[in-house]
Amino acid sequence: MAQTRAITINIRRYLVNQPRPKRARKAVRYLRERIAHYTKTDLKNVKIEGELNSMIIREYSKRMVPIKTNVNIDDNGVARVSRFGATKPAEAKAGRAVKKERAAPAQKSTDKGRAEAGKGARGEAKATKRGVGERNGEEADGGSKAQSVGK
Repeated sequence: MAQTRAITINIRRYLVNQPRPKRARKAVRYLRERIAHYTKTDLKNVKIEGELNSMIIREYSKRMVPIKTNVNIDDNGVARVSRFGATKPAEAKAGRAVKKERAAPAQKSTDKGRAEAGKGARGEAKATKRGVGERNGEEADGGSKAQSVGK
């Protein structure tokens, strides 16, 4: 009768003492040793799935967080290790067929006046408060503030 167990293995304890270039290889080897110990099988009888193997190489050897795995032990004593929460191949194919189409993202409204004039939102806000010609110290009649104060 086949058994299924969920096992979490802390690899940080082991990998922290290993050189960085060898961590990915040693993480896979350590996982295989721990699974063999927990399931009481030989190292030759522990089979790690490709998805879990690539995740260990890509992520777990760098972050060194505990690895959650599903272990399926068949009648022959072979332990097949997969990622915790991974779907079976038949379920994954069915999920792809039922994929829903996403709605097109809404386009952002752009203010053509702001883009054409090359002015930011604050420049326009000031222009509406003071009038069109009063920006940057100019008065509506075209003179500067210094000239208008002196009059």
